Amino acid sequence: MERASYIIVGSGVFGASTAFHLSCSFPQAKITLVDRRHLDKAAASSDLNKVVRADYDDLVYMRLGLEAQESWRNDPLFKAWYHESGLLMAEPRGLGRRAYENFRKLGHAHTGEILSPAEITQRFPVFRDAKWEGVGDCLYNSKSGWAEADEALAALVKAAVGRGVAFKVGTVRRLEITGTQECRGVLVEDDNGNTEVIVADTTILCAGAYTAQLLADSAPDWAELQAEQRVVAVGAVQCKVSYPDEEEEKLKDAPFFFLGFPHTEGEVIPTHKGFLKFNSDNSFTNLTYHGGLKKEISVPPPRPSQMTFGEDVPESLKKDVQRVVENTYGKNIRGLKIESYRMCWDAMSPNQDWIIDYHPKCKNLFIGTAGSFHAWKFMPNIGKYMVQRLSGTLSTELVLKWAWDRENTGGAACSHFIPKQDLRDL
Repeated sequence: MERASYIIVGSGVFGASTAFHLSCSFPQAKITLVDRRHLDKAAASSDLNKVVRADYDDLVYMRLGLEAQESWRNDPLFKAWYHESGLLMAEPRGLGRRAYENFRKLGHAHTGEILSPAEITQRFPVFRDAKWEGVGDCLYNSKSGWAEADEALAALVKAAVGRGVAFKVGTVRRLEITGTQECRGVLVEDDNGNTEVIVADTTILCAGAYTAQLLADSAPDWAELQAEQRVVAVGAVQCKVSYPDEEEEKLKDAPFFFLGFPHTEGEVIPTHKGFLKFNSDNSFTNLTYHGGLKKEISVPPPRPSQMTFGEDVPESLKKDVQRVVENTYGKNIRGLKIESYRMCWDAMSPNQDWIIDYHPKCKNLFIGTAGSFHAWKFMPNIGKYMVQRLSGTLSTELVLKWAWDRENTGGAACSHFIPKQDLRDL
């Protein structure tokens, strides 16, 4: 691997982290990172901010989350973008309680507290007017927080380029697959419509929500190449909200707040540059007929305006996230104004475990995807595990957990994001 060549398709969390760790492990390797833009605002990894936590009921992701948090706190590459605001989790599925118990299983006896709504509103008066209906005990963890998303991702890509990774701007139209079922590279198109084939020993597909579409576009007649239900493009709506300067004092010490009830399925990430970001977790697919496959698959919508902050979002989805805004602060924070909306698209697996694996049917094709709305926080270390799988040193437990072909049972690291509706019905 020391002098091998690699093409990485996609410069989001999977792609950027892999490029960085690959360049660290194999400095003589030829690594090319390809994406539509240096920072693609339509990508799931691009955002105002993202939660950083280790609060999982899955021990694997908790361990990885704790490891990632050490980098967020201490690594000069990441710590400038990290804010340890704390995290508050109120939901009826017992995720918070199981996370609390898992911390103790891993020897973190002082991480997290179980609090009642009364204790929460006493400690954090900013939430006293939230919709607490049906809420029992909640998890509060002072050691979780959030990161400035675009800034952190840009810093990681810059660091990878500084280590010799080449960044190619262009849209990957298809994988170049030979008649012997081998991937030899990708076809890239620039903004002027010019195309170029880039060849490498290994192609690493980190295309997120575009994974299924790109495989279908590359070889629609090859059934064994396709993603099928292993990974599906899923969207969720978010909004950016401004607030009056006089409300800053109430908001400045508020934690990340996840309220996961039928009346309010969503969360708010604390203040950043005068804005709050709210997410609705009522996700959806976008089933679209693919002419080559002759069937529907879920793909991100064609208009970039539907994936960047603006107004190009269905009214019903706007109402979904408006409800999160209303039920989080109630009338306690006055003057909240929704400035813009966005649909964020990610790749989701049935049990929200990632896919980090060689494609079993296509030689020299490696896939890192299915972030399932919970991979971003692992930006510092997910590439390390990608490189371990590439080099054959990943633990058997993780090889099986992140395999392309698996049972897809257990896990459910982010089950509340499983889509129950389609965009055309909204």
